[in-house]
Amino acid sequence: MCGSSSQDPYKLRCLTNSVMRILYLYGFASGPQSDKAQFFKDKFSSVDVSFDIYDYIPDIKSFTNLKTSLLLENLHSYIQKHYQKRDLILFGSSFGGLLLTWYTSKHPQKIKKLILMAPALKFSSLISTILDPVIWKEQGHLPVFHYRHDKEIPLAYSFYEDIIVNPPPNFEKMSISIPTLILHGKSDEVVPISWSQEFVAINQNATLHPLNGDHQLLDQKETMWNLVKEFLNIKFPP
Repeated sequence: MCGSSSQDPYKLRCLTNSVMRILYLYGFASGPQSDKAQFFKDKFSSVDVSFDIYDYIPDIKSFTNLKTSLLLENLHSYIQKHYQKRDLILFGSSFGGLLLTWYTSKHPQKIKKLILMAPALKFSSLISTILDPVIWKEQGHLPVFHYRHDKEIPLAYSFYEDIIVNPPPNFEKMSISIPTLILHGKSDEVVPISWSQEFVAINQNATLHPLNGDHQLLDQKETMWNLVKEFLNIKFPP
């Protein structure tokens, strides 16, 4: 809590940190109660920084009928409603990182900084290697294990159709001026770290920190928190 005295160092910290507004997006088959989302929520709360976990795929039906183009529209509406007059910091994991990078490329004037954990910047190619498009089209749906619901959930072929018709930008050839921090496991077998390396190669305002971890990065949370604190210049009392 912020101190009541003007001489209170905690009040000075609060005045500095409280202007930050962070919007977090979890990964593809995850949710707001994921380990990383809750870890960062607690950490930011401890330093009086607003941390909003946007539940952008709230239920089984919305996952089954998922379309990336609709997610981007919903994200834009959410930001317009809640952050119209604020400099916003976006923080995304994996597929959430893709959506936030994509959004930033369209609306850079709204974003102050971007933080990405193992961003799935080439998700359209990734999904076609995980789910066979031919079988997917024939069956109409394919099962995807969803960690939030702890079971397989059918994902409609319309998801694949939508991302092919409306593909993400070619980020390794697109420069984004927003200061960006990328945290990526060197042993990531789901989203290759080379995707982040390609992004950083063309974006002078982006910094990549390779970490000793896999895609989940669950054993790197404290390391990531220290890097995020430094990137955001979060203040602590003397």
